[in-house]
Amino acid sequence: MYEAAGRPVRTAQRNSTIWSRVSEDEFRRNLVALEERTNAVPSGVLVFPLQEETTDTLRLPLKVEQHVADDLAFLAAVQEGAQSVAAVCLEQHLRPKAVLRIRIAAADFKDESLRAAMTHICDILRSVSRGGSYDVNPADELLDQIVKRHQYKILGRLRSRKWEKPQYLAASHKKPLWKDFENVIHRVQHVYPTKKEKAQKKNVEGLLKALAECYSRFEDCERDELILQLRALVKSTYEFCTCREIGQFAARLAGLRPTTQIAAAVKCLHQLEKIGAYERVSIDLVGSALQYPSVFGDVELEYLSPYASVPTSLAYEPWAKTCHVHAEIQLVIDSDLPKVAAGNDDCEMFMPRVVGTSKYLCYLCYLFIKYHGRFIAPNTHGRLYDQWTVPDLAEYHDKTREHYAKVLAEINEVVLRQIAEGTCWRAEPMTSRQNLLLQ
Repeated sequence: MYEAAGRPVRTAQRNSTIWSRVSEDEFRRNLVALEERTNAVPSGVLVFPLQEETTDTLRLPLKVEQHVADDLAFLAAVQEGAQSVAAVCLEQHLRPKAVLRIRIAAADFKDESLRAAMTHICDILRSVSRGGSYDVNPADELLDQIVKRHQYKILGRLRSRKWEKPQYLAASHKKPLWKDFENVIHRVQHVYPTKKEKAQKKNVEGLLKALAECYSRFEDCERDELILQLRALVKSTYEFCTCREIGQFAARLAGLRPTTQIAAAVKCLHQLEKIGAYERVSIDLVGSALQYPSVFGDVELEYLSPYASVPTSLAYEPWAKTCHVHAEIQLVIDSDLPKVAAGNDDCEMFMPRVVGTSKYLCYLCYLFIKYHGRFIAPNTHGRLYDQWTVPDLAEYHDKTREHYAKVLAEINEVVLRQIAEGTCWRAEPMTSRQNLLLQ
């Protein structure tokens, strides 16, 4: 997930390691054994609705904290592919100065232009919270910044001919996304098979054909119109995905007897959700800044330095030679590291309660956060990556080190129980979702 350069992962002495209850080699062997029995997907998708807690009136509500953190993580993951993952925590300072500190763990932020883009996004939210006047709708201005920075990723989702395919996808020959609409449109007759539903069938087909035409026309736009046309496409996709008739169609389609064609149609709709999500994120972030001006009045960004990769000889895939600290784990670890005293006894803050993510958590991140106990466990796609690891650091307090040892032992027990249950093959899941269709 990260390049070789980075903070060292293993600095602890042998007599003060987090691997005291279960050795790291034993842990990895068990992970590989579970992958072999489950196609590396030991769990189905798990989605956890947040239960609102009683909070201070000065604090962001829990659901808002989760949504804002997720949305900022979504924007922080700029590059295409599974390697581009970001995680965000919100640290709300009250005294001596009211500041919303956005703490980001992501590999992409070695690029200064990406940091500048996130700073500009936060400037917009700060301005909105302070009630400034605008020549342009703030949500539109925010979307413009997002599309400029994410244009390559959006073109990849479109599988556009304007997209420069990365080297690792050089051998793939997927057709443009708009050509998948034909299959989706064909499924409409199976979702609405009766004469009584003729009007619904015609309406949904019309909406699909109209969006397909928008996508087809986009391929003919000139290079100097790219950002303008991409923004229009994102807006059209958002309107499509949030249309009540399309939501009903998507729900009924997902409930049909699964076939290859239906799975392809559902996947196409999920891709459309991801494209439309850029408009949803713009609207929601501006809405949060307007609703909670005292929180967004001053915003700071803090970027955590990534950890280095470390070699491993135990892996499910033959090409896997290194282990990585995932962005989500980096944030959790950082919250437990000893902090240098600020020298101000009047400091007051609300600590983060959730980890916002650009994708669903992998299975091991989910288990670690669950047993760690401090953060609310977000959703998981259920995929297991044995190249996952946790920093084993000399600077941990003894209590923290013992807690991590206990967490790793608990994860190992879960893995052993699943191995004992026998083979359970699952298809590879989508690693991310933007739930626009089923609101």
